[in-house]
Amino acid sequence: MIRRLAVVTLLALAACAPKPETPEQMAARMKAESDSARPALQAALDAYARHVAAGQADSAAMFYAEDAEFLGPNRPTVRGRAAIQAMLAEQLGWGTYQLTFTTTRVDASGPLAVHAYAYVMSFKPGPHAPTGMTAVTDTGKAMTAYRKVNGTWLAFMDVEGMSDRPVPTPAPAATRR
Repeated sequence: MIRRLAVVTLLALAACAPKPETPEQMAARMKAESDSARPALQAALDAYARHVAAGQADSAAMFYAEDAEFLGPNRPTVRGRAAIQAMLAEQLGWGTYQLTFTTTRVDASGPLAVHAYAYVMSFKPGPHAPTGMTAVTDTGKAMTAYRKVNGTWLAFMDVEGMSDRPVPTPAPAATRR
């Protein structure tokens, strides 16, 4: 009797289990989720740019999850929101920045999203800039991975500063005579 009850229960549970998505259903779901996430992620970047322009490292750091990693060029990985905020505060103290971001691609599935975008960055050094630092304008691309936390997309892996400028060619070696 117990054996029959167990078999009937298992069959009933199997009948109630959701059917797996077909590849077409998965593609349609991910497109809808990506289309839905795209304006929110662009709005987050626009707010980040405003905070950076205003020199507000604390507000800009709220773009990041507590366990976020910032992978910038020519520096070790910065781990954690507090460390990212400290890095931003240092850099924003050097001068003024203007940033513009343009979304190029969003892929989202459930609570995760990957956001690729182009940037234009202008920097003008201020009185606290390191010696020799000069004004610069750069264009490039970046990619950020987000997770949705309590309805808000937070960056947890930010790969920044992939400049479009070519690497400078080294000067030719001096010839001996």
